Amino acid sequence: MSLKGPARTRLRRALRRHAREGWVRAVFSAPGEQGETEVVPGPGAGITATDEQLDALLEVAAREAGAGRVKQTLVLDERTRVRIDARYGKAKVQRLDDERITKVMGGKERALRPDSSGALLQAIGIMNPDGSISAKNAKKYKQVCHLVELCRPAWERVAGRRAIDEEHPLRVLDLACGNSYLTFVMAEALRLEGIAARLHGIDVRQDVVDRSRARAETLSMPHVTFDVAPIRAVDLGSVDALGGPPDIVLALHACDTATDEALARTVQAGTAEIYFAPCCHRELSTQLERSPVAALLGQGLLKRDYAATLTDALRVELLESCGYIVDTVEFVASTHTPKNLLIRAHRRHPDAVLDPQRWKLAKFADTCRELGVEPTALLLLSK
Repeated sequence: MSLKGPARTRLRRALRRHAREGWVRAVFSAPGEQGETEVVPGPGAGITATDEQLDALLEVAAREAGAGRVKQTLVLDERTRVRIDARYGKAKVQRLDDERITKVMGGKERALRPDSSGALLQAIGIMNPDGSISAKNAKKYKQVCHLVELCRPAWERVAGRRAIDEEHPLRVLDLACGNSYLTFVMAEALRLEGIAARLHGIDVRQDVVDRSRARAETLSMPHVTFDVAPIRAVDLGSVDALGGPPDIVLALHACDTATDEALARTVQAGTAEIYFAPCCHRELSTQLERSPVAALLGQGLLKRDYAATLTDALRVELLESCGYIVDTVEFVASTHTPKNLLIRAHRRHPDAVLDPQRWKLAKFADTCRELGVEPTALLLLSK
C-alpha cells in the first residue's frame, strides 16, 4: 500500500503529538503475528526530539506502512506505549499499569514481571519489541517463571548455609548451556531478589557462546560469562570465572551421555545443588537385552520410552547412592514437549567432607548388572 493524502497527514499529526517529548524505540509490524518486525531506536525517554528526528520518524513510518507494517508502536518509556494504525492515523496510549501487568501475568504474581524484567524477556524472545507478549509466548513466559520457582529452593538453601554478598557471590554453572536462556533467567531472578551472583555457561559450540556473550553485553550483565569447552574439561573444584566451586550446577538438555558426564563431574566435586533436564536417551536402548515383559523390548516405541524412563530412574538412584536427596518434577507441560523432566538433587550433608568411600556404588552396580546395562555415569564415578 502507499500512504498518501489524508492518511499520511493523520499519521504525521499522531507521531508529532506523541513523539515530541522523545521515545525509546518505534516498532513496525503487520497485523497479526506473521512477518518481520522493524525496530528503530529513538532519542530516548524524556529527551525532546528535534524536527529532523520527527521528520525522519515520519518517513520511516510511511515507508513501513507501504510495506504492510501498519501496526506501529512508539515505546515512550518502559511503561507507556502509543499504538497507531497507520491506515487511519488513529493513536491509542497504553500504560502498563498494575491491572494490565496482572493480566499479562495470567492473574498471578510472577518472578519476572513485564515492567521490571522487560529487557530480559525481550532478549530471550518472549516479549515483543513493542512490549506485548503473544498468546504463543505467554505459555513460554509462564514456563520460565515456573522454572524460577523450581530453582528457588536451591539458592535459598545456599543462603541458609553461608553469607552471600559481593565478595562471596552465589556461584552458578550452566553446563551445555546452549542459548543460555536459563542462565539469563536465573541471573534476572537473582537480581530481583538482591542476591549477588556470578553465572558462567559453557558449551562446545562457538556460535551459541558468541550469541550468549552478545546477549550478556546487551543486558549489561558483566557477571554472566561464557566459554567454549566440553563438560569433561571443566574443573568443578574451582571455576575461574566463578571465583570458586559452583554452588549450583545446571545441565538442561545436555544430549544423551553428556547428562551423565555432568552428573559424574558434579558428584565428584561435591556440588551441593544440581538441576538436570535429560534428553536424547540413546545409550541404554542399545544395551537392553532382557526384560520381564517381552513387549518392552520387542516394540520399538515401548522400548524407547522404557529406556528413557529407566535411564532417568537409574540417574536418580545413582545420585541417592552418592548422598543426594532427589526429586523429579515436570517443568514444562507434556503437551509442549516430551522432554519435560527436571531432576533436582541436593547433598544430604553439604558441609561434610566429601568421602567417595561412603557412596553405595556396589549395590547400584549390582542393580545395573541385573538389568544388563552399564550407564556412563556409573563408569565415570567408578574410576
